Amino acid sequence: MNNPLQNSTSWSDTLKIRKDHLNALLKTIDARPGKTSQIQTLTINAIKAEMVHIEGQLNRRK
Repeated sequence: MNNPLQNSTSWSDTLKIRKDHLNALLKTIDARPGKTSQIQTLTINAIKAEMVHIEGQLNRRK
Protein backbone atom coordinates (compact mmCIF):
# COMPACT_ATOMS: atom_id res chain seq x y z
CA MET A 1 0.00 0.00 0.00
CA ASN A 2 1.01 3.60 -0.45
CA ASN A 3 1.72 5.33 2.83
CA PRO A 4 1.67 9.15 2.84
CA LEU A 5 4.99 10.87 3.43
CA GLN A 6 5.34 12.17 6.94
CA ASN A 7 7.13 15.38 6.03
CA SER A 8 5.27 16.23 2.84
CA THR A 9 4.54 19.86 2.07
CA SER A 10 1.11 21.18 1.23
CA TRP A 11 0.06 21.68 -2.37
CA SER A 12 0.04 25.47 -1.90
CA ASP A 13 3.62 25.38 -0.62
CA THR A 14 4.63 23.27 -3.62
CA LEU A 15 3.06 25.79 -5.99
CA LYS A 16 4.81 28.69 -4.27
CA ILE A 17 8.14 26.91 -4.51
CA ARG A 18 7.53 26.20 -8.19
CA LYS A 19 6.70 29.86 -8.81
CA ASP A 20 9.90 30.96 -7.03
CA HIS A 21 11.89 28.52 -9.16
CA LEU A 22 10.35 29.90 -12.36
CA ASN A 23 11.17 33.46 -11.23
CA ALA A 24 14.79 32.41 -10.73
CA LEU A 25 14.84 30.89 -14.22
CA LEU A 26 13.55 34.14 -15.72
CA LYS A 27 16.33 36.05 -14.01
CA THR A 28 18.99 33.72 -15.44
CA ILE A 29 17.77 34.18 -19.02
CA ASP A 30 19.59 37.18 -20.40
CA ALA A 31 16.70 39.00 -22.09
CA ARG A 32 17.81 42.31 -23.51
CA PRO A 33 15.60 44.19 -25.93
CA GLY A 34 16.71 43.46 -29.48
CA LYS A 35 19.17 40.75 -28.43
CA THR A 36 16.86 37.86 -27.65
CA SER A 37 16.66 34.89 -29.95
CA GLN A 38 13.38 33.32 -30.95
CA ILE A 39 14.03 30.39 -28.60
CA GLN A 40 14.63 32.75 -25.68
CA THR A 41 11.40 34.59 -26.45
CA LEU A 42 9.44 31.34 -26.59
CA THR A 43 11.03 30.14 -23.35
CA ILE A 44 10.25 33.40 -21.56
CA ASN A 45 6.65 33.31 -22.78
CA ALA A 46 6.25 29.67 -21.66
CA ILE A 47 7.65 30.45 -18.20
CA LYS A 48 5.36 33.46 -17.83
CA ALA A 49 2.34 31.40 -18.92
CA GLU A 50 3.20 28.73 -16.34
CA MET A 51 3.49 31.41 -13.65
CA VAL A 52 0.05 32.77 -14.56
CA HIS A 53 -1.35 29.24 -14.32
CA ILE A 54 0.24 28.75 -10.89
CA GLU A 55 -1.15 32.11 -9.71
CA GLY A 56 -4.61 30.98 -10.78
CA GLN A 57 -4.26 27.76 -8.83
CA LEU A 58 -3.07 29.62 -5.75
CA ASN A 59 -5.95 32.10 -5.97
CA ARG A 60 -8.47 29.25 -6.17
CA ARG A 61 -7.02 27.71 -3.00
CA LYS A 62 -7.59 30.89 -0.96
